[in-house]
This record gives sequence, structure tokens and C-alpha cells, in this order.
Amino acid sequence: MRRKNMLALGLSFVLGVGASSTLAYALPLEQEESLQTSASEVGNTEETASNAETVAEEDTKEEASVLEEREASDKEKEEAEEESSLSTEALGGTDRAAEETLTPLSRSRRALADPPYYASEEEEKKDRRNKVLSVLMEFDNDIDVAAKDHMMVVRNIPLKVSAYAVGIAGASYDYKQFRIQPERVIEKKEGNNWVVYSLNYFTPGTYRYVYILEIVQGSPLYLEEGEINGEKKITAEAHIQGNFVNGVHNNSNSIAKIIPLETDSSVGRKYRLEGREFAVEKEETISKVYLKSNLDIYNIHAGDLMKRITLSLDKMELTDGTVVMNSDTNMPLLVNTMKDYPDNLQQYKVRLYSHKNEEGYIGAVFYITESKPYTVGLYHSYFFIRPNYQIGKYRFLVNNTDDDYGSGTQFYINNELYKTNTVGIQRELTTQAYLQSPKFEVKKVENPSNNSSGNSGNSFHGNSGNSGGSSSGSGSSGGSSSGGSGSFKVSSSLSGQVLGVDRSLSGGQWVQDEKGWWYKRADGSYPKNSWGYEAYNGKSYWYYFLDSGYMATGWVDVNGSKYYLFPNSDGWKGRMLTGWQWIDGNCYYLDLQGQNEGALYRNTTTPDGYAVDSEGRWVVNGAVQHKK
Repeated sequence: MRRKNMLALGLSFVLGVGASSTLAYALPLEQEESLQTSASEVGNTEETASNAETVAEEDTKEEASVLEEREASDKEKEEAEEESSLSTEALGGTDRAAEETLTPLSRSRRALADPPYYASEEEEKKDRRNKVLSVLMEFDNDIDVAAKDHMMVVRNIPLKVSAYAVGIAGASYDYKQFRIQPERVIEKKEGNNWVVYSLNYFTPGTYRYVYILEIVQGSPLYLEEGEINGEKKITAEAHIQGNFVNGVHNNSNSIAKIIPLETDSSVGRKYRLEGREFAVEKEETISKVYLKSNLDIYNIHAGDLMKRITLSLDKMELTDGTVVMNSDTNMPLLVNTMKDYPDNLQQYKVRLYSHKNEEGYIGAVFYITESKPYTVGLYHSYFFIRPNYQIGKYRFLVNNTDDDYGSGTQFYINNELYKTNTVGIQRELTTQAYLQSPKFEVKKVENPSNNSSGNSGNSFHGNSGNSGGSSSGSGSSGGSSSGGSGSFKVSSSLSGQVLGVDRSLSGGQWVQDEKGWWYKRADGSYPKNSWGYEAYNGKSYWYYFLDSGYMATGWVDVNGSKYYLFPNSDGWKGRMLTGWQWIDGNCYYLDLQGQNEGALYRNTTTPDGYAVDSEGRWVVNGAVQHKK
């Protein structure tokens, strides 16, 4: 009997407290009284059910005993409430006003009067408005380049935030709250560690870019945080909407990790954005390039129409001695940097530098329209050429890097060496070279006369007459001049020459030993790999000195041009010849004056209207003319 009543009372306690607790976060304070009444009624209802059961089992005499037991239960309930006061902190603390001990029922009252703190809807919106879920960045008026072997390392590349997402729809955006430091850091992987990379060109290896994202001082914005595998991390995402040159890309524009550096909004928040790693692979270096061209610079006449030029690769020699033929791949190994004709990257527009023509000095002439006629003048032609980055296996030697540069990559077009501007560190996808042809002259076609003469004044046509340049002539038995003491004067025909006054062979003396002639200056030094100019006894000539320092004779190649230096002893042995000269049975024309004085004419028409072949020999209707 007692146990049944105690169970009923216990159920009443549980239901009463449970109902109060459930409604504590939903009901207003004014409903406290009705809540207490409801709880009391629940207890009374259960007691009535218990009493009805007792009446059915016992007589009225037992009712008095039930009342006694109920009083005892009330006493036990009070004792239980006193025990509960021993853990007030665990049950919710004490009333702030009266410091009364909180019972289950009084705790229900406190829940209604002072519920636990939850952010208001407005505060939650404000937080969602400031929490940045993702950031989209893009290069500020620039593009990125996928790194290649020995290409330029670009550190300063400004980025800007172009979009960002927050946790609430319809929020306003202010991109001025973001700043990205323009100087990005390049790190290279060494073993398992990342170290800052300081060279200004890439070498083979694994790299990543690091950016610093700043949220300005006082801004409420912050990047979303969360827990990943029990560790607090930035869960916001960052992306770079990167444009790569020609669509060639790698992972360098992807952000892999965000690390908070400063989080105090009063001084500004900073985040370290680490890019994904990307690889730079080794490319083989090219020492020599042999190209074929449909442009014959020595056979252009005034009035000829300009046409697109084709440069096709014959072969390449690598620095390790390997020979690579263009047929080794189904794509051209070398292509036009300028992409003048996208359907054929081996074709070029005519690009000329004209020193002087009938229209006057016109300087550089680029992007010439096809079918424009050549005019009389002195020209260079230019080509911009690079390895095909789609193959990505080869590159030119690059100056100012750890390449064993030497004279750099050499380029031959139609077997003639072209001048190459130093291949420096480039930002483009691969190394590129700027090729310059030897100077060539475009002249009017005139009927040849039979009385043209060379610099010696002797007629070269027919079989009569002596040539001052004939290698078969005996000449004088004397040696070279002994070093003049006369005054030095550069003729007007030599003005502008690289062979200037500083090349004067004066104040020293000629010396002959068992190997040949050389020139000893007053300070004991001697010229080598250079021209020297001597004025002596009323005559002036150019001489060329080899790397050994000895005077050269016969044919020599200097900077892509060919010269002939008189080989016999006549008092001026080694002098440079000009004009028409019979040499070993063939007739050649060597430029008379100007910046190209002494240079052999090849594959063209001479100033007096005669044709010469690719070796410079005088030809008539394609037949080489020989001296009989």
C-alpha cells in the first residue's frame, strides 16, 4: 500500500517537473500561476486514482491510515527538497534577489523569469552577415604565367577580391574591406620542408605561391572557422580566378590552405593563403639551330613584292651534343613568337630595319602588309622565335642564370649565322630569341656594263688586266708594313664603323715571328679578335687579328660577314680588300665603303648590276664566270 502511494507521488513529481521544464523556453512569465496549478492538479489526479484503488480494497477504517502515510510522504518530500539545496550550483544556483534555495519547482520559475541566453534573431543575422564563407580573387589587370625551367620568377602580381559570400542572403558588400599584399612569396620544397625561394628564375623542382589576405582595421568581417578532425581551422574557401597565358596552366592558382595570422579586428585581420604545389620540369638546352628560309636576302631587287616568310627547322644541336631533327615530332619544334599567322606558326611577316632608302630614313618597319614593294635601301630583317611550349622539352640558353652561356644559342638561316640578341630571363611560357640578319642592300636592276672596276682601278671583265686582290700574284717580297709613325685619320667612308679610331694601329710596331705577324702596342699589349686600322705612307687599310693575336690572311668570317685579307707580301700583307677582286680564278665583289665595307656580296646583284651566287661568285645566267 505504501509503495503504491509512493509510486504515484513519484510519478506526480516527475510529470510536474518535466512539464515545467519543457515549457520553460516557450511560455511567458504571466503563465507561471497556471503552470503551478496545472502541476498541482496532475498530482491530485494521480492521488485520487490511488485512493480509489485503496477504497476498493479496504474499508473506511484504512482511510485514516492512508492520510497518515500521505503526511509522512509530504515530510519525506520536504527532506528531499532540503537535500537538493546542497547542490544549488549544479541545479541552477540561487535566486538573485533572496538567495533562496532552488527546488525543482522554483527552478521552473527561474527558467521562466531568466531563461538561458540565446542570440536574438537580429544578432544571428548580424553574425551571418559578417562571417565570410568564401572569397574569389582575380589578377588586377594582369595574367599569370605557368612557370617553366629558367623562366622569370614574378613576385609582384597584384590581386584583388572580386567577390565574396557571407552567411545571409541579401547582404550588402564592401570590397574595400579586403586587401591582398601584391608581393607574393615563392616557396620551393626541399625534402619535406618548404623554404623561401630567392632566385629570379625557376629551376626544376616543386613550388608553391603564398599570398597574404588582409581584412582592414575595424572591419567586422572574418573568415569562417570550424573544427576539422577535432582541430580548429579556417573552413572558408579562397579561389583565384586566374587567367594564364595562352591557356597553359598548372595548379599555381589554386589555394590549398588558409592560416590565420592576426584575428584582432581592432588592428586588422590577416590570413596566409598557401597555394597548391606545382612542378617545374627540366628542359634540354639548345646550343645551335639550323633553319631554312624562303627569303633570300641577297637576291632582292627594288620593286620585288614582300611576301610572308617561312622558317623551317632543319636540325638542332643540344649542349650535350645530341642532334634533334624536326622530323622527330609531328609538331614544329620552333615557332613564331608573334604568331603572325595562327594557322602556321612557322610563317612570319616581313620585319625590316631600314638604315636608308629612297623615302629617307624610316627606322624600324614592322607588320608590313604583304605585296608591298621593296624600295632601294639598306636593310636588316628580324625574327622573333621560340621553342614550341606545347612540346615543352627544349629551351634556348639563358643569360644571367646558371646556364653555361658562352656565346649563347647560335642561329643559322640558310647556313648563315644571324646575330642574336642576348636571350635573357623571360616571363613568357618559354625562352625566345630575337634574330637579326646581316645587312643587305636592295637596289634597282640595271644593265651591267663592261667597264666596271674594283678598288684597284683594274677592269675585272674579260681575261686581261691584273687584279690587286689576286692570290696568285707574287707582289713584293717584303713583309707587312713596319708600323707607321704618320698621323692617323679615318676616312669618311668608315664613319659609323665598329672599326673606329680606337682601333688605330699607331704608336706601336709590327712584329714577325715563326708563326706570323702581330702588332705590339706601346704598352706591350696587342689586339686580338678585332680589327685594326693603319694609315702609313699615304695609304690606309684595315687588318684583322685572330684570337691568338696574329694577323689574319685570306678569307675570314666576322660577325656573319665574309671578308678577304690579302695573303701575299707586298708591303701591306693582310690588308682588307674591297671592290671587284679575282681570287683563285673566281670574281667576287667586296663592299666598297660604308658600315659594311669589305663584306662579300652573296646571292644578290652588285651595285653596278652584276649577279653573284650564294658563294659570292660572279655569274651570268646562273653560270659561274672563271678567269682564263
